[in-house]
Amino acid sequence: MSQDLLKIIMEVTMREDIDEALTLMLGEYISRRISECREEIRRFEKKYGMRFEEFEEKLGVDFDLSHEHEMDYAMWGALLDELEELEKRLRQLKWKPKNS
Repeated sequence: MSQDLLKIIMEVTMREDIDEALTLMLGEYISRRISECREEIRRFEKKYGMRFEEFEEKLGVDFDLSHEHEMDYAMWGALLDELEELEKRLRQLKWKPKNS
């Protein structure tokens, strides 16, 4: 990592310790991405009026295997996987968002 980039990170975060500055930036990024995933997941839950697990059971039964349904299924499932991974990484970082 370049010294110029490290300097900017420390200035932007107002931290003197680079590990603390990087932890802050990464924690903020992961928290924002978690919020985005949750928002998209809620959009699917609202669209179908149910949680993913129920939609998964009904796909091909109550919901035809249309391109839209299959794409929604794939994206919804990927969002849930990403959310799980991001939450795991945030725990590993031992970082708490400002609003928690």
